[in-house]
Amino acid sequence: MESEERRTLRSTLGFSDADYVIGISAVLRPEKNHVQLVDAVAMLRKLGIPARALLIGDGEMRTAVEARTRELNVEGDVVITGLKQDVRPYIAACDAMALCSFTEAFSLAAIEAMALRKPIVHSDIGGAAEMIVPGRNGFLFPVGDTKVLVDKLAILADREVSRRMGNDAREMVERLFSERTMVDRYEQMLLELCAPARAPGRR
Repeated sequence: MESEERRTLRSTLGFSDADYVIGISAVLRPEKNHVQLVDAVAMLRKLGIPARALLIGDGEMRTAVEARTRELNVEGDVVITGLKQDVRPYIAACDAMALCSFTEAFSLAAIEAMALRKPIVHSDIGGAAEMIVPGRNGFLFPVGDTKVLVDKLAILADREVSRRMGNDAREMVERLFSERTMVDRYEQMLLELCAPARAPGRR
């Protein structure tokens, strides 16, 4: 997304250029743990960091999330987009992304964000460690540990750091998770699985 488009969308969403916008792209379900990001935004703001959250999606936990924003007096700092057919412009409008899930297999949302040059702070579950090299293209944090989540998000409030790590995230996606790479991996795996077992001395 070009910078002018990014500025326009951020303005439409109520964000200024100075805001540190942390996105999360996931259906608002209990296991996705959006409330933890709300808590993190409140803590970051107490540290003097102009953090705001963009929750891309909708779902059953919306009421609970909105209640938590009011409880912490950050209702003006958390925006919920509702369901979107194309989440890419909204991810591009963010400065960094977070995934606070209690459970996750291998997050395609994380791969999509990385492809859009966004560093991610991801709970250390499922396949997160396969895609994130801490300190290079994002960070991992122990499931449920809001203090560590806040510490890592605070590092990414530095836009130069965020930009560098976002570029590294894109490079990793291209190198390890591009369509061509994945097809080649599956082809090799199938060839190995289908290769007939050869007894010693047989041709």
